Amino acid sequence: MPINLNDPTILLDNEVLDDPTAFHDALRSEAPVWKVPGQNTFVVSDPRLIREVVGRSQDFSSNLVNILYDDGEGRLIPYEIAPYRASVHVLSTADPPLHGHHRKLLQPHLSPASVAGFAPAISNIVEEHLAPILATRAVDAVSTFSDPVPVRTICEVVGLPASDAPAILGYANGTGALLDGVTDREGMQRAANAAFELTIFVHERLEQALAHDPADRRGLLAILSAAIEDGQVSHGEVRDMLVVLVTAGSETTASLLATSIEVLCQNQDLQQALREEPELIPETLEEILRAQGPFQFHYRFTPHDTELAEFQIPANSQVMLMWAAANRPDPAHEGPEGASLSGKAAPHFAFGRGLHFCIGAPVARLEARIALEHLLRSTSSVTLDPDHPSTRRPSIFIRRHATLPILVEPS
Repeated sequence: MPINLNDPTILLDNEVLDDPTAFHDALRSEAPVWKVPGQNTFVVSDPRLIREVVGRSQDFSSNLVNILYDDGEGRLIPYEIAPYRASVHVLSTADPPLHGHHRKLLQPHLSPASVAGFAPAISNIVEEHLAPILATRAVDAVSTFSDPVPVRTICEVVGLPASDAPAILGYANGTGALLDGVTDREGMQRAANAAFELTIFVHERLEQALAHDPADRRGLLAILSAAIEDGQVSHGEVRDMLVVLVTAGSETTASLLATSIEVLCQNQDLQQALREEPELIPETLEEILRAQGPFQFHYRFTPHDTELAEFQIPANSQVMLMWAAANRPDPAHEGPEGASLSGKAAPHFAFGRGLHFCIGAPVARLEARIALEHLLRSTSSVTLDPDHPSTRRPSIFIRRHATLPILVEPS
């Protein structure tokens, strides 16, 4: 489709929401820093400039001050979340030095080596959700697999009981509308209420953990409860960090799993190759992340007037670091779309870049690898259901399936 970057409604165009690659290519070739018509929102798509932005936290704050929503006429306008430097900005939305303090508390427990210890638990979760799929053979992969597996996993990592997973999934889905961009004012209020309810839910679980003997705590709740008791971090900071972890930890991998299953259904040769050589699954996942990563962008906020390359960016502007556009092939150079199974997967921005590189990336990678390994080992064929096309949740922020009907042939 032709892309008109002078159109203030282009981000919410149905064709762009359905498949944003043409829009991303237009950004890369025509407007590496694009000012959304009619407002102080700037979209950065050039990889070099994105690397510069993430290194200038004093000019481009990670505080989630405003997010964009539909004004009812197809235009995106700001919705205030919290003032700059408010205490609610933690972990992924905190700036240095606070971000570094929060990350230091969690990083040792979310490193690849540490999260490898969750592999047996994740395998059990995957097998539990695969069993009814193999018995039924015709299912919606989203509701039966790609949604429940990640939320069960994040409960395991955080230290919450499996019985909490349905409630967390409901809260996360309700809260997600805040960032979708397609939400109207009334919908934003409903989503804000869901976020408030999730905060209360997490607060109650944190209170329960603090009331327990340290020996009876588990997961990140044990680590963070001890940090509260040692005075390293406040109760409110931990509560808000847990909200970030359970929402991002469930949504990101849910998107990756559904997308990966769809890719395999569309490419039976690839599907069979991975059955025969499952050691190639991690590389394949990296290419899926590069080409169809979950998050399209993340926000930054300018606390004062600044500039990027030759572009002047006023104070109090929203800046969107468009990871998905940066992952597109360089328009100035011809070359392959991405790595093949015989080569090394291309580098990508799917988990962000710089200080705020996704702290949960090792969990997402491990979980997706185990899920695909078990799915392929348990089946001889996985195909899309020709009678029931897949659907997506409209969003400028995350590429997420709403439904993914599949047909499964057990091995």
